[in-house]
Amino acid sequence: MVWLGDIALSRKDLGLAESYARQAQMIDAGHPASHALLALVHEGRNDPARAEEELRTAIRLEPSYIPPYLLLARRYLAANRADDAIAQCQAALRFAPQRPGIRETLLVAYIQAGRIPEAIIETNALITQRPRDPALHNTLGALYGRSGDPSRAAREFHEALRLDPKFSPAYLNLGDSYLVRNDRARALQSYLEAGRLTPMLAEAHRRAGDLYLADKRIDEALAAYTRALIADPKAVGALTNLARIYTEERRDFKQAVELAQRAETLAPRDWYVQDVLGWSLYESGKIDEAVPRLEEAKRLEPQAARARYHLGMAYLRQGMKSEAARELRAALSLAPNLPQRDAIERVLADLSP
Repeated sequence: MVWLGDIALSRKDLGLAESYARQAQMIDAGHPASHALLALVHEGRNDPARAEEELRTAIRLEPSYIPPYLLLARRYLAANRADDAIAQCQAALRFAPQRPGIRETLLVAYIQAGRIPEAIIETNALITQRPRDPALHNTLGALYGRSGDPSRAAREFHEALRLDPKFSPAYLNLGDSYLVRNDRARALQSYLEAGRLTPMLAEAHRRAGDLYLADKRIDEALAAYTRALIADPKAVGALTNLARIYTEERRDFKQAVELAQRAETLAPRDWYVQDVLGWSLYESGKIDEAVPRLEEAKRLEPQAARARYHLGMAYLRQGMKSEAARELRAALSLAPNLPQRDAIERVLADLSP
């Protein structure tokens, strides 16, 4: 009955799945799998409280039955309750330390909880079981990177690539580890290789574009960001930096505003998105539309010198001289080496009484 219920559930027939679960319980009221099946039915009906109740009943009836622990853990992860998920995985491991899926779920929970040392221990335990899995070495490298050890991170990424030379996520992470060490040439090479191996890996193209943009290699940046958007039309970073290029380098303001507005629909609470959109509107001559976006960028990230500079210039165009001076001084205070420093100082000198 439970098996038939699982088939019905896979076909999204919740009513039939529940019917089989109830029939199974009539045959054996203490059968834990029928309660796990009912929990999935309740999940499908968006009734998490009853789902959790059924899973806990399954565990009470048979503490060594593993599926309800994993189902509870995954529910808790989806609800951002990482510590509760960890507790369920640890309980399951006491009964089945070698069962597939438990340690993987525990690892995800440790990462979500920000418990990186424990995540590293868990990843190493998984590597002991599957030493030739490049994804595990890639994960371990990423964890070492988050713990502030880029050298060990790079070793794990290289090991992942030794096991599978076409494993593009390792190239992506390897690029990040090079960038942390300010080895920009190798970082770029790694990002490009990741994108070559997996053309639909938008993040690889976006990160390559960021390096090109920082080095003023504008044509190459445009091409990289375009590849990122082909891979993922919702790649906010690519949209935003393309808008910035069309505002500051190519002076195609119509294109810039359209791209920045697309980014805003995807990430309205990103200060950089608001800043780029505001500045593209400013350069288009739409000052009254620009100011609210630039004010929002400042509100979202008061320490961003770029946003404060842009807001100051927009206030100046509106004739709000004291407000403009305040924002321009704040920009210089936050970033004394701001590229526009000389121009800002000239404006401030003109604004001085």
